[in-house]
Amino acid sequence: MALVRTNVTLPEELLRQVDELAGPRGRSQYVAEAVAKRVKRDRLGKALDETFGVLIGTPDWLDGDQALALAKEMRAGWNREP
Repeated sequence: MALVRTNVTLPEELLRQVDELAGPRGRSQYVAEAVAKRVKRDRLGKALDETFGVLIGTPDWLDGDQALALAKEMRAGWNREP
């Protein structure tokens, strides 16, 4: 993957903590990994928001009681020996 230089402004204390954890010359990788995690989380949240309720009224839709019963049934199977 190609790298691009950018300028980011951070609070001094936060940068000190990043440097403490990332070690010498590890700042860019540390920040890149943190941003990648945040982007993944935000994209998932956006997808969930955009698809919220899409199954309501379809045969695949479960109400709260049905979803709870299914979850309990699945969890019960986790304790069984293969």
